[in-house]
Amino acid sequence: MKILKTIAVQLFTGANIATILLLWFCCLVTYLNPASFPKLSLLTLLFPAFLLMNVAFVVFWLIFKVKRVWLPLVGTLVCYSFIRDYCPINPGFMQHVPDTASTKTLKVLSYNTLSFGDNNEMGKEGSQALIDFITTSDADIICLQESWGGTVKLSDVNSRMEKRGYKRHTQKSLALYTRLSILKAEKIDFPGSQEMGFCAWLLDSQDTILLINSHLKSNRLTKSVKENYRDVIGSDVKNVYESNMRDTLRQKLSPLVRMLAEAAPVRAQQVDTLQRIINDWLPRPLILCGDFNDTPVSYTLRELTKNLQSAYRESGTGWGFTFHERGFPIRIDHILFTPEHWYSYHTTVNRTVSASDHFPIMTHLARK
Repeated sequence: MKILKTIAVQLFTGANIATILLLWFCCLVTYLNPASFPKLSLLTLLFPAFLLMNVAFVVFWLIFKVKRVWLPLVGTLVCYSFIRDYCPINPGFMQHVPDTASTKTLKVLSYNTLSFGDNNEMGKEGSQALIDFITTSDADIICLQESWGGTVKLSDVNSRMEKRGYKRHTQKSLALYTRLSILKAEKIDFPGSQEMGFCAWLLDSQDTILLINSHLKSNRLTKSVKENYRDVIGSDVKNVYESNMRDTLRQKLSPLVRMLAEAAPVRAQQVDTLQRIINDWLPRPLILCGDFNDTPVSYTLRELTKNLQSAYRESGTGWGFTFHERGFPIRIDHILFTPEHWYSYHTTVNRTVSASDHFPIMTHLARK
């Protein structure tokens, strides 16, 4: 009996080491440009799965062999910075909330509206709720993506925002509404891509802020690809060991992998373009908002946060999923800023408006 227990402990130890190595590898992959390693870059999508496995091993060792609990704890703590990116814990009592009477603050909102929710099954009622949320958000800077293409007239939204004192700049499916003066705005050209972005120079007191609103390359997953994926994650795990089932899984997942691998290198090129703009403007104040179509643990976010801070990492709590289509919980909408000029507080993902397939992300920036 003792021999069997020893063998079982060794087997579970080996399995735990494997999950740790895979977790570490997910982190290392963020340093590889997807243009050179498109399929390998997709491994970062499995980061939360390997993280949860290691958490499960902590519980397992606490119950069955407490002396081994150091293994998943150390393995996980090595990735602490990446865990902070993916699922930070910033309770309100630990955040520095300024005295707004004496500190200049900005409320920033970023939201992919999916044509103001017009294509959602909630219909006009859902669209109206979404527009009401935007117009009553009281944000100083509002960056929208996919803000056209449905039956909702952008001119009607513009009119409502102008009555509330907002200036605006629109570029196809991107829109900016702000209480700050817009000095000028320019389109960002992403080579070889239909995705878009723009720069807007905003006057804040006597300071000029560069505001970037961007929608990076979408994976453009078709309805059938999404349904095949949902079928796979809903399938019985024990059936995976059957050869015919493995063939079926491979057939269903191959289009998903192909589409993800095709989009990743394009986003990498777009990130390079954004980095050049950012580096040219630094060390002056800059805010970058948008739908990046990439998770917090990815090449995209690692590159863009070299000189910028993620508002959600600094003052958000939990997974903070902004994309909520069934089977695809993930945070792909982000607000970044120059940490030399601001600190963030009360960063949240608002889950009360669901007419779009995204939830809005909002933060408060306080001047240092």
